[in-house]
Amino acid sequence: MKTKGKNRGFTLIEILVVLAIMGVLLAVVTPPLTNFKKRSILNAETQEAVTLINKARMSAISSKDDQQFGVHFESGKIVLFPGTAYVAGAGANEERIFDSAITATTTINGGGSELLFAKIIGSTTQNATTTLLIVGTTSSTTILVRQSGIVTIN
Repeated sequence: MKTKGKNRGFTLIEILVVLAIMGVLLAVVTPPLTNFKKRSILNAETQEAVTLINKARMSAISSKDDQQFGVHFESGKIVLFPGTAYVAGAGANEERIFDSAITATTTINGGGSELLFAKIIGSTTQNATTTLLIVGTTSSTTILVRQSGIVTIN
């Protein structure tokens, strides 16, 4: 009795089963990865904003260039500026533009969009609250700047 040689390879059914399993795994894994990426962006943007605020405060404490320093808040960016008033486009300004996945809202006691730090002591006359929110979600962080100039993240 002769046996025919076996065909080697995968059947159509086997390939379809593997593709179905891969599709299910992809559907299960994608949302957590997307949320992780968005949360990472939020954390990075929060740290960048805090760093810039602290840099303004430290520059004021050290009386760099014998000036006060402040921070100007906008929806899509935060700007460190020298002097007692923000001047858009000034060469000495240091700008941090937020990722497009983030929106920022800032409330400063007494109004306005600028927070000014006093020379040598680094305090401010106002409290500021900035909330960074991931667009399309409820994930957010809040940055608080107290009158002492100390920055905290909630």
